[in-house]
Parts: sequence; structure tokens; C-alpha cells
Amino acid sequence: MNALLIFFVRLILGLVFGILLTRLFRPDWGIFYGVGTGIILTALAYAMGYFKKTKE
Repeated sequence: MNALLIFFVRLILGLVFGILLTRLFRPDWGIFYGVGTGIILTALAYAMGYFKKTKE
């Protein structure tokens, strides 16, 4: 797969799960906190992939 396509898929999934987790555990927070959580989840996915590649 193209690296750009993988990035967009990870970004969309990260945003969806970030909003879902924020609404589930902190319903009083706004949508922007969910977007921030999604961006953090996407960054963590890339960081985990980086550390996995450097370990091998």
C-alpha cells in the first residue's frame, strides 16, 4: 500500500476512536478534545511502528 494511504487510514481511525473514547469516558468534554486524542493515538501508532522496526 501507498504510505500516504496508510497515513490517511490511520488518521481517520485514530480520530474516530479518539472521539469515541472521549465521548465514552468524558462526555462533558468537547469534540476538539476528541480530535486531539485521535491525533495523539495516530502519533502513538507511528511511534510504536518506529520502535518495532528499530528493535529488529
